[in-house]
Amino acid sequence: MSSIERMIRKGFNTVGLDLKRLKKIDPNLKQYYALYPEDSVKNRRFYNVGAGLFRHPAWTNIDHFSEWYKGNVTDIDYDLESLKPFPISDNSAEVVYSSHTVEHISNAAAQNLFNEAYRVLKPGGYLRVTTPNIDLESRAYLHNDRDYFYWIERYSQAAEIERINIDRPMSEASIQQIFLSHFASSACLLHKDGAKERITDEELDRVFREMPYEHALDYCISKCDPEVQKKYPGNHINWWNHDKMSRMFQQAGFAKIYRSGYGQSFCPVLRHTDYFDNTHPKISLYVEAIK
Repeated sequence: MSSIERMIRKGFNTVGLDLKRLKKIDPNLKQYYALYPEDSVKNRRFYNVGAGLFRHPAWTNIDHFSEWYKGNVTDIDYDLESLKPFPISDNSAEVVYSSHTVEHISNAAAQNLFNEAYRVLKPGGYLRVTTPNIDLESRAYLHNDRDYFYWIERYSQAAEIERINIDRPMSEASIQQIFLSHFASSACLLHKDGAKERITDEELDRVFREMPYEHALDYCISKCDPEVQKKYPGNHINWWNHDKMSRMFQQAGFAKIYRSGYGQSFCPVLRHTDYFDNTHPKISLYVEAIK
Protein backbone atom coordinates (compact mmCIF):
# COMPACT_ATOMS: atom_id res chain seq x y z
CA MET A 1 0.00 0.00 0.00
CA SER A 2 1.39 3.41 -0.95
CA SER A 3 1.73 6.29 1.51
CA ILE A 4 -1.04 8.15 -0.30
CA GLU A 5 -3.40 5.17 0.02
CA ARG A 6 -2.58 4.88 3.72
CA MET A 7 -3.40 8.58 4.20
CA ILE A 8 -6.71 8.21 2.38
CA ARG A 9 -7.61 5.09 4.38
CA LYS A 10 -6.73 6.87 7.63
CA GLY A 11 -8.91 9.83 6.67
CA PHE A 12 -11.94 7.66 5.90
CA ASN A 13 -11.47 5.61 9.08
CA THR A 14 -11.72 8.78 11.19
CA VAL A 15 -15.39 9.01 10.18
CA GLY A 16 -16.02 5.29 10.61
CA LEU A 17 -15.54 4.20 7.00
CA ASP A 18 -13.05 2.11 5.09
CA LEU A 19 -12.21 1.85 1.41
CA LYS A 20 -14.00 -1.48 0.93
CA ARG A 21 -17.27 -0.05 2.25
CA LEU A 22 -16.78 3.15 0.28
CA LYS A 23 -16.69 1.24 -3.01
CA LYS A 24 -20.25 0.04 -2.32
CA ILE A 25 -21.60 3.52 -1.58
CA ASP A 26 -23.62 5.56 -4.06
CA PRO A 27 -21.04 7.76 -5.90
CA ASN A 28 -23.09 10.82 -4.98
CA LEU A 29 -22.50 10.07 -1.30
CA LYS A 30 -18.80 9.25 -1.18
CA GLN A 31 -17.71 12.81 -0.50
CA TYR A 32 -20.42 13.21 2.12
CA TYR A 33 -19.30 10.13 4.02
CA ALA A 34 -15.70 11.28 3.78
CA LEU A 35 -16.46 14.73 5.24
CA TYR A 36 -19.44 14.25 7.57
CA PRO A 37 -20.62 11.87 10.31
CA GLU A 38 -22.41 8.81 8.99
CA ASP A 39 -25.51 9.74 11.00
CA SER A 40 -25.77 13.09 9.21
CA VAL A 41 -25.60 11.48 5.79
CA LYS A 42 -28.05 8.66 6.57
CA ASN A 43 -30.54 11.08 8.13
CA ARG A 44 -30.06 13.64 5.36
CA ARG A 45 -29.14 16.56 7.58
CA PHE A 46 -28.52 18.75 4.54
CA TYR A 47 -31.49 20.98 3.77
CA ASN A 48 -32.47 22.64 0.50
CA VAL A 49 -35.08 25.33 1.14
CA GLY A 50 -37.33 25.99 -1.85
CA ALA A 51 -35.80 22.94 -3.49
CA GLY A 52 -38.16 22.57 -6.44
CA LEU A 53 -37.13 19.62 -8.62
CA PHE A 54 -33.80 19.14 -6.84
CA ARG A 55 -33.02 15.63 -5.63
CA HIS A 56 -29.89 14.25 -3.95
CA PRO A 57 -29.69 11.22 -1.63
CA ALA A 58 -28.01 13.18 1.18
CA TRP A 59 -30.39 16.13 1.08
CA THR A 60 -33.83 16.86 2.53
CA ASN A 61 -36.07 19.09 0.41
CA ILE A 62 -38.06 21.81 2.15
CA ASP A 63 -40.76 23.27 -0.08
CA HIS A 64 -44.46 24.10 -0.18
CA PHE A 65 -46.92 22.41 -2.52
CA SER A 66 -48.85 24.64 -4.90
CA GLU A 67 -50.64 24.27 -8.22
CA TRP A 68 -47.94 26.48 -9.74
CA TYR A 69 -45.14 24.10 -8.72
CA LYS A 70 -46.90 20.75 -9.15
CA GLY A 71 -43.76 18.79 -9.96
CA ASN A 72 -41.73 19.78 -6.90
CA VAL A 73 -40.14 17.02 -4.85
CA THR A 74 -40.98 17.85 -1.22
CA ASP A 75 -39.81 16.02 1.90
CA ILE A 76 -40.93 18.70 4.37
CA ASP A 77 -43.99 20.69 3.28
CA TYR A 78 -43.34 24.12 4.76
CA ASP A 79 -44.84 27.53 3.93
CA LEU A 80 -42.10 30.13 4.32
CA GLU A 81 -44.69 32.87 4.83
CA SER A 82 -46.04 31.03 7.91
CA LEU A 83 -43.01 32.32 9.88
CA LYS A 84 -43.06 29.11 11.92
CA PRO A 85 -39.94 27.23 13.07
CA PHE A 86 -38.54 24.58 10.78
CA PRO A 87 -39.41 21.09 12.06
CA ILE A 88 -35.70 20.46 12.63
CA SER A 89 -33.76 20.18 15.90
CA ASP A 90 -31.33 22.87 17.07
CA ASN A 91 -27.68 22.46 16.08
CA SER A 92 -28.35 19.38 13.95
CA ALA A 93 -27.93 20.45 10.31
CA GLU A 94 -24.68 20.35 8.39
CA VAL A 95 -25.66 22.66 5.50
CA VAL A 96 -28.65 24.82 4.55
CA TYR A 97 -28.92 25.90 0.92
CA SER A 98 -31.51 28.01 -0.88
CA SER A 99 -31.44 28.89 -4.56
CA HIS A 100 -33.71 31.45 -6.22
CA THR A 101 -36.30 31.33 -3.47
CA VAL A 102 -35.92 34.52 -1.41
CA GLU A 103 -37.02 36.73 -4.33
CA HIS A 104 -40.44 35.02 -4.05
CA ILE A 105 -41.03 35.82 -0.36
CA SER A 106 -41.39 38.83 1.93
CA ASN A 107 -38.60 40.29 4.05
CA ALA A 108 -40.22 38.83 7.16
CA ALA A 109 -40.25 35.34 5.64
CA ALA A 110 -36.66 35.68 4.45
CA GLN A 111 -35.50 36.82 7.88
CA ASN A 112 -37.27 33.87 9.45
CA LEU A 113 -35.55 31.54 6.97
CA PHE A 114 -32.13 32.96 7.92
CA ASN A 115 -32.96 32.85 11.64
CA GLU A 116 -34.06 29.23 11.37
CA ALA A 117 -30.98 28.30 9.36
CA TYR A 118 -28.80 29.70 12.13
CA ARG A 119 -30.78 27.83 14.79
CA VAL A 120 -30.67 24.43 13.12
CA LEU A 121 -27.08 24.52 11.85
CA LYS A 122 -24.30 22.92 13.81
CA PRO A 123 -21.44 25.23 14.80
CA GLY A 124 -19.31 25.44 11.68
CA GLY A 125 -22.26 24.63 9.42
CA TYR A 126 -22.88 26.53 6.18
CA LEU A 127 -25.73 28.65 4.89
CA ARG A 128 -25.61 29.49 1.17
CA VAL A 129 -28.22 31.60 -0.61
CA THR A 130 -28.44 32.48 -4.31
CA THR A 131 -30.90 34.87 -5.92
CA PRO A 132 -31.07 37.44 -8.74
CA ASN A 133 -28.68 40.33 -8.12
CA ILE A 134 -30.72 43.55 -8.16
CA ASP A 135 -27.64 45.70 -8.62
CA LEU A 136 -27.08 44.14 -12.05
CA GLU A 137 -30.73 44.48 -13.00
CA SER A 138 -31.08 48.10 -11.91
CA ARG A 139 -27.91 48.99 -13.81
CA ALA A 140 -29.40 47.43 -16.94
CA TYR A 141 -32.61 49.41 -16.46
CA LEU A 142 -30.82 52.69 -15.84
CA HIS A 143 -28.59 52.21 -18.91
CA ASN A 144 -31.42 50.96 -21.15
CA ASP A 145 -29.62 47.64 -21.62
CA ARG A 146 -32.44 45.41 -22.86
CA ASP A 147 -30.00 42.67 -23.83
CA TYR A 148 -29.36 42.00 -20.12
CA PHE A 149 -32.91 40.68 -19.74
CA TYR A 150 -32.28 37.58 -21.85
CA TRP A 151 -35.60 36.00 -20.85
CA ILE A 152 -37.54 38.54 -22.96
CA GLU A 153 -37.61 36.13 -25.92
CA ARG A 154 -38.97 33.28 -23.79
CA TYR A 155 -41.76 35.41 -22.36
CA SER A 156 -42.75 36.58 -25.81
CA GLN A 157 -43.92 33.09 -26.78
CA ALA A 158 -47.66 32.43 -26.62
CA ALA A 159 -47.52 29.53 -24.15
CA GLU A 160 -45.32 31.45 -21.71
CA ILE A 161 -47.38 34.64 -22.02
CA GLU A 162 -50.44 32.64 -20.99
CA ARG A 163 -48.63 30.73 -18.22
CA ILE A 164 -47.31 33.82 -16.41
CA ASN A 165 -50.47 35.81 -17.23
CA ILE A 166 -49.03 38.91 -18.87
CA ASP A 167 -51.02 41.04 -21.30
CA ARG A 168 -48.54 41.19 -24.18
CA PRO A 169 -45.28 39.70 -25.42
CA MET A 170 -42.47 40.93 -23.19
CA SER A 171 -40.62 42.06 -26.31
CA GLU A 172 -43.28 44.78 -26.66
CA ALA A 173 -42.87 46.06 -23.09
CA SER A 174 -40.81 49.04 -21.94
CA ILE A 175 -37.57 48.40 -20.10
CA GLN A 176 -39.18 49.90 -16.99
CA GLN A 177 -41.89 47.23 -16.95
CA ILE A 178 -39.45 44.44 -17.80
CA PHE A 179 -37.26 45.51 -14.87
CA LEU A 180 -40.24 45.77 -12.50
CA SER A 181 -41.58 42.38 -13.55
CA HIS A 182 -38.43 40.68 -12.26
CA PHE A 183 -38.50 41.97 -8.67
CA ALA A 184 -41.99 43.46 -8.14
CA SER A 185 -44.02 41.37 -10.55
CA SER A 186 -47.54 42.22 -9.46
CA ALA A 187 -46.75 45.95 -9.41
CA CYS A 188 -45.84 46.07 -13.10
CA LEU A 189 -48.30 46.98 -15.82
CA LEU A 190 -47.74 43.71 -17.69
CA HIS A 191 -49.46 41.51 -15.11
CA LYS A 192 -53.10 40.80 -16.04
CA ASP A 193 -54.07 40.02 -12.45
CA GLY A 194 -51.68 42.22 -10.52
CA ALA A 195 -51.84 44.63 -7.63
CA LYS A 196 -54.41 47.40 -7.47
CA GLU A 197 -51.74 50.08 -7.52
CA ARG A 198 -49.38 49.60 -10.46
CA ILE A 199 -46.22 51.54 -11.21
CA THR A 200 -46.06 53.38 -14.52
CA ASP A 201 -42.86 54.02 -16.45
CA GLU A 202 -42.92 57.66 -15.45
CA GLU A 203 -43.41 56.88 -11.77
CA LEU A 204 -40.58 54.34 -11.77
CA ASP A 205 -38.20 56.81 -13.40
CA ARG A 206 -39.18 59.49 -10.89
CA VAL A 207 -38.78 57.16 -7.91
CA PHE A 208 -35.26 56.14 -8.94
CA ARG A 209 -34.38 59.73 -9.72
CA GLU A 210 -35.61 61.20 -6.43
CA MET A 211 -35.27 58.47 -3.80
CA PRO A 212 -32.17 56.83 -2.35
CA TYR A 213 -31.47 53.58 -4.17
CA GLU A 214 -32.69 51.09 -1.56
CA HIS A 215 -35.69 53.25 -0.72
CA ALA A 216 -36.68 53.19 -4.39
CA LEU A 217 -36.46 49.41 -4.48
CA ASP A 218 -38.47 49.09 -1.27
CA TYR A 219 -41.11 51.46 -2.65
CA CYS A 220 -41.59 49.17 -5.64
CA ILE A 221 -41.96 45.95 -3.66
CA SER A 222 -44.33 47.70 -1.24
CA LYS A 223 -46.84 47.83 -4.10
CA CYS A 224 -46.89 44.03 -4.49
CA ASP A 225 -50.07 42.33 -3.32
CA PRO A 226 -49.61 39.30 -0.99
CA GLU A 227 -52.91 37.81 -2.18
CA VAL A 228 -51.76 37.98 -5.79
CA GLN A 229 -48.53 36.28 -4.75
CA LYS A 230 -50.49 33.36 -3.30
CA LYS A 231 -52.11 32.85 -6.69
CA TYR A 232 -48.86 33.28 -8.60
CA PRO A 233 -46.02 32.08 -6.33
CA GLY A 234 -43.65 32.17 -9.29
CA ASN A 235 -43.83 35.97 -9.18
CA HIS A 236 -40.97 37.94 -7.66
CA ILE A 237 -41.79 40.25 -4.75
CA ASN A 238 -38.37 41.09 -3.34
CA TRP A 239 -34.93 42.41 -4.23
CA TRP A 240 -31.50 41.35 -3.01
CA ASN A 241 -27.94 42.53 -3.11
CA HIS A 242 -24.93 41.66 -0.99
CA ASP A 243 -25.43 44.52 1.48
CA LYS A 244 -29.04 43.66 2.25
CA MET A 245 -28.44 39.95 2.57
CA SER A 246 -25.40 40.48 4.78
CA ARG A 247 -27.40 42.71 7.13
CA MET A 248 -30.12 40.10 7.46
CA PHE A 249 -27.61 37.27 7.95
CA GLN A 250 -26.04 39.31 10.74
CA GLN A 251 -29.45 39.86 12.32
CA ALA A 252 -29.94 36.09 12.29
CA GLY A 253 -26.70 35.65 14.27
CA PHE A 254 -24.10 34.92 11.59
CA ALA A 255 -20.75 36.67 11.98
CA LYS A 256 -18.75 34.96 9.19
CA ILE A 257 -20.42 36.23 6.00
CA TYR A 258 -18.83 36.55 2.59
CA ARG A 259 -19.68 37.12 -1.06
CA SER A 260 -19.22 33.99 -3.13
CA GLY A 261 -19.54 33.10 -6.81
CA TYR A 262 -20.78 30.38 -9.12
CA GLY A 263 -19.43 27.05 -7.87
CA GLN A 264 -17.07 28.82 -5.45
CA SER A 265 -18.43 27.69 -2.10
CA PHE A 266 -16.19 27.22 0.93
CA CYS A 267 -18.23 24.05 1.50
CA PRO A 268 -16.85 21.26 -0.73
CA VAL A 269 -20.16 19.49 -1.35
CA LEU A 270 -21.75 22.72 -2.61
CA ARG A 271 -19.21 23.09 -5.43
CA HIS A 272 -20.97 20.47 -7.55
CA THR A 273 -22.72 22.65 -10.10
CA ASP A 274 -24.72 19.71 -11.47
CA TYR A 275 -26.73 20.10 -8.26
CA PHE A 276 -26.06 23.64 -6.99
CA ASP A 277 -25.81 27.20 -8.36
CA ASN A 278 -27.18 26.16 -11.75
CA THR A 279 -30.19 28.51 -11.89
CA HIS A 280 -29.43 31.63 -13.96
CA PRO A 281 -25.79 31.92 -12.84
CA LYS A 282 -24.97 34.96 -14.96
CA ILE A 283 -27.51 37.15 -13.15
CA SER A 284 -27.15 35.65 -9.68
CA LEU A 285 -25.85 36.81 -6.33
CA TYR A 286 -24.12 34.23 -4.11
CA VAL A 287 -23.78 34.87 -0.39
CA GLU A 288 -22.55 32.37 2.17
CA ALA A 289 -22.20 32.28 5.95
CA ILE A 290 -20.69 29.97 8.54
CA LYS A 291 -22.23 29.53 11.97
